[in-house]
Amino acid sequence: MKMTTRLKNENGAAIIIALFFMVILYGLSGIFLLRVINEAKMARVERESAKAFYSAQGAAQTAVDQLDVLINTDLKNTISSANPNGVISYTSSEVNSGDGIGWLIYAVRDGNGGALLAQDGDEASYSGSGTLGEGAYQYNIVITEKGDPEDAGVDAWDFPYSYTIEAGSTTNGVTSQVSLNGDFTIRVQRDNFAKFALFTNYQTTESGQNVWFTDKTNFAGPVHTNGRFNFAFNPSGTFEQSVTQEDQYARFYNYGWTVLLDDDHNGTRDVPVFHGDFQRNADPVVLDSSVEEGDMADQATGGQNFGSNGIYVPNDGSNVEGGIYIKGDSDSITMSVSNGKPVYTIAQGSTTKIVTIDQTANQTKVEDVSTGVIDTYNGVPDGVDNVGPLIFVDGSINSLSGTVQADTQVTVASKNDIVISNNIMYENYTPAVGSPGDAGYVPPSAEGATNLLGIVTWEGDVRIGTSAPDDVQVQGTILASSGVFQVDDYGNIGAGPRGTATLLGGVISNNYGAFGLFSGSTGNQLSGYGRNFVYDERMANGESPPYFPTLNTFIAFTNDITDKTVWREGE
Repeated sequence: MKMTTRLKNENGAAIIIALFFMVILYGLSGIFLLRVINEAKMARVERESAKAFYSAQGAAQTAVDQLDVLINTDLKNTISSANPNGVISYTSSEVNSGDGIGWLIYAVRDGNGGALLAQDGDEASYSGSGTLGEGAYQYNIVITEKGDPEDAGVDAWDFPYSYTIEAGSTTNGVTSQVSLNGDFTIRVQRDNFAKFALFTNYQTTESGQNVWFTDKTNFAGPVHTNGRFNFAFNPSGTFEQSVTQEDQYARFYNYGWTVLLDDDHNGTRDVPVFHGDFQRNADPVVLDSSVEEGDMADQATGGQNFGSNGIYVPNDGSNVEGGIYIKGDSDSITMSVSNGKPVYTIAQGSTTKIVTIDQTANQTKVEDVSTGVIDTYNGVPDGVDNVGPLIFVDGSINSLSGTVQADTQVTVASKNDIVISNNIMYENYTPAVGSPGDAGYVPPSAEGATNLLGIVTWEGDVRIGTSAPDDVQVQGTILASSGVFQVDDYGNIGAGPRGTATLLGGVISNNYGAFGLFSGSTGNQLSGYGRNFVYDERMANGESPPYFPTLNTFIAFTNDITDKTVWREGE
């Protein structure tokens, strides 16, 4: 009986212990389950928060992109299509009154003339919304003046702004906010002929002969003619950017039986390679400029009169008052660099003068080699308006060559012909890799460089002379407003081909100058140079050499919207 009672007690204790452990086990299981549920919930919240955050970041980037469109598309189109006199009048008025916001509201318009920005006092704003992934986003752009607008030269103005972007996104009930701010400056200025890799009024020689694009022709920039282009063989030229012509029909060689077609190729016989578009029946571009020959001469002479031939740096005895002026022909102008300073060696008859510009000390030294006399003046020969160094020859330049110093932007101009006798190079540029036409060829580039050259003739031609080397290189933008850019003795088959002429810059001319001859049956080059015209992309951003002739239209642009942006995650 006692044994039975003890067993019953022990069995009861075991049941209690088992129940106790079961309660603990169930409790632990519940805790584990709750933890799993909470962790899953937290993971979902973190996941949705991440989605909302990245969506908000995407909204902020969308706002930055939209700001770029507002300025570099909508504002640019408004200014370029406006009456030039109206642009000058209104912009000058707003600059004088210091009303940068009022000007911005006026200038940023859609294609129908409607204002795209809203004004609230001294702020301009723009709002947008949309969806990105699973989230709905919205943003608000607020633009304020960073400083007063100001004159930036002749018919040029700068408008500095700051901007703030508030962007938010909600994804499955989770909201995230992102803020960023930055600044930019809008430049308004006359459009410039330097923006073309090639521009011609007539795509023929001055005698009316057709000049053909062949496989020896490469253009890496915008190309336009107010006539029609001529294409021969396959490939008949390679074009990296837009090509436009006023005529509706292009001319194709067609094995010598030329045809006019409203097309970008002639079967498989004549096939240009267009990496951009080829627009026919385009609007003409008027080769007319607000800068004339007399204006450029006045900038160089500083208003002084020089009765006899000579090499002059106009001055008042102590200070430079113009540019460098040569009356009569110049036998040679050689550009060079000495101790980091630009040097111009100019010869005329028995006289040679060496002009050295010290930009840091703001001084110009003029040495007369024949007499040994050295004069030093305050200032640099950058014209009356101080735009940049200017050399003007009231005659011809029989030899131009040399190196443009790394910090120098200069224009060499003449009344009559300019002969390029040797390579003309920038001190600072990125050399080409490989050879033109080869796979993997990388053209030379001046992106990020400061040195810049303009070569201008008002009544003559720019010619590559017979003394220039094979595979000559010319770095600069060339304008022959009433002539051509061509090669001397280009048809001398006996001399044979001279390789490729590589231009880093652009050509603006009245007619299209011949560079060489090719075989009508094989397309092989027989004489002269093939063309490798590489566009200086800096010109697309509104840069141009000093005093370079401008168009009568205006452009507006900014290149620094995304520079120095500061991001911050919101609350």
